Amino acid sequence: MSIDRANYPGVPEDFPVTAVPSAIAGAQPKMNLVEEGGKFYAPGTSPGEVMAAFQMCDDLVSQMVAYCQRKLATYEGNQEATVKAALKGLLAKRWCTDAQCVWIMRRVVDELQWTVGDGALAAE
Repeated sequence: MSIDRANYPGVPEDFPVTAVPSAIAGAQPKMNLVEEGGKFYAPGTSPGEVMAAFQMCDDLVSQMVAYCQRKLATYEGNQEATVKAALKGLLAKRWCTDAQCVWIMRRVVDELQWTVGDGALAAE
């Protein structure tokens, strides 16, 4: 199922929009959907949920920029090791999806103008 990006104004095209797995108890078959603006969305993909996730992730970008700048000395100036460690810590927090964590760290690397390999930005 493709996502119509026109439903998400203000959210960058590369921001990951991922449905959140959910379950509803009971014997009868059910479908979990979120209604917004007269349309139905899988949980985690409604415009309001995506905008909230984007705003949180965008805020985390600015926090992670400062964090990576501070931690660079810990990793003896090794930008790739700093990014790997920061991504690992961010993934462990479970504040957002793995894809969103990788998106955050890609933005951090871009803002810091660091050169790191793709391996540093892989969710493990």
